[in-house]
Amino acid sequence: MKRKYSMIAAALLVTCSLTACQRGIMIDRTVLKNGTNGDSESSEIAEEETSTIQIEQDDEELEIELYNTYININNFMVGRLQDSLERYFKYVDIEQDEFTLLDSDDDYFSCYSLSQYDIEDVESAYEMVNSKSEKTDLDEAFLALYPSISVVMSTLNDIYEYTDMKSYLDDDYQRAKEYHTTLMEALVDYVTIGDIFLDELDVVATKNQTEALEQMKEEGYEVLYTMTMVLHSAMDIENELDAQGVWDENILDMDMEKIQPLYDEFVSHVELLLEYSKDDDKLKEEGIPVMSAYWSSFIRDMKETKTSLTEVLQKVKNGEELSTFDLAITSMQGQCSLSSFAVGVTAMINDYNQIISY
Repeated sequence: MKRKYSMIAAALLVTCSLTACQRGIMIDRTVLKNGTNGDSESSEIAEEETSTIQIEQDDEELEIELYNTYININNFMVGRLQDSLERYFKYVDIEQDEFTLLDSDDDYFSCYSLSQYDIEDVESAYEMVNSKSEKTDLDEAFLALYPSISVVMSTLNDIYEYTDMKSYLDDDYQRAKEYHTTLMEALVDYVTIGDIFLDELDVVATKNQTEALEQMKEEGYEVLYTMTMVLHSAMDIENELDAQGVWDENILDMDMEKIQPLYDEFVSHVELLLEYSKDDDKLKEEGIPVMSAYWSSFIRDMKETKTSLTEVLQKVKNGEELSTFDLAITSMQGQCSLSSFAVGVTAMINDYNQIISY
């Protein structure tokens, strides 16, 4: 079996190879071996070289861990945290500095709770970046983001507990007003600096992505490479749809001349991976954890994602809008809608991340 691949990818789908770390260990052992011949000077040199190598290895591992934590934070920001904000402003007027319900006849409002694991990622990244003597532009962007994202996270969780217990009925929305003021003030910096952080991360991710994909091919990880390309091609389609301003309610505005080539590329990667999935020797050679539920889940989610997109494009070619039934079940995978396609892509990403960290 080939050396177990990679350390991490994430929603940005950039893998960081273990090769450099493994070389560091190999050099370390060689130095120790060459420096134990009874020659004290050689021994001292060997110890210094070993120490330097260990420091470099530790620094590299820190960078990889920090980068992966940044990826997790990215996923959190555009995922659960964004969902929580959207739910809150579904009931509360975002245009008002003071707490105002959009529907004055409805006394209900809420947001989603934020996981302690996501909060710990933010705190962990803050500790790691502060331990670095030299900070990158991405590090500086995160440090600038940290105060506002911390307040946004804690305030949303406060609002969740407050609304979950219906405490706003006890104090006539008094704390709701306080939480809203705190949240709105924090969002001013969070939105602006958050965009800067995500842009800086995108620059680093693009560079890492190119290097990682080339390394996958060079080292013969054809299955992993194809899995990655399935996801990249699916996200290319999402990005193009977003650029066109097309979603479930206006699929007939889709520019098929731009979407069709992206779809064809996506399908080619899907079909190739399905062929690889039948090759037990190839899967074993690459160390793909075929007994893991995430592998079978990835294949299933991939098929359902392809089905969703295929059916939508057929509707577009026929000049048909999505039906009322289609629009009613957009949160389900494998259904005829762009929302279902997006749900499937997210599911594949989650499967992929579990597989490569297995």
